[in-house]
Amino acid sequence: MSSTHSWLVAVGAALVFAAPASAQQAASANAGVTPAVSAVQVTAPAPVLSLAPTKESAALSLRVTPVTAPAASAAMVPMPAGGQSENVALMIVGGAALVVGSVIHGDTGTIVMVSGGVIGLIGLYRYLR
Repeated sequence: MSSTHSWLVAVGAALVFAAPASAQQAASANAGVTPAVSAVQVTAPAPVLSLAPTKESAALSLRVTPVTAPAASAAMVPMPAGGQSENVALMIVGGAALVVGSVIHGDTGTIVMVSGGVIGLIGLYRYLR
């Protein structure tokens, strides 16, 4: 061990063992002091609010408003023909290629990771568009 390392270990050990000793000295200095007694006020407990179901809450929950179908004239936007599953699949394949490329290492792993990143970014771009 170097002298600097052993010096740091000695200082650290001194600090660790000095903290409990100073706490014990403070406790022994206060040993003859009696604690002051103060008057404690006791208040009545607050009423407990029950969350149990009641007849009133059951009667209120039975009130249902009918749902009407939207008017035929309302503009409805059709879903695109591929859905989002293709884009999500591209992001998943891109992420998997990043993991596989990091395991492979070397130039081949770098190529796999870059291609996986490109595939994942294309999927993300198409998903957010």
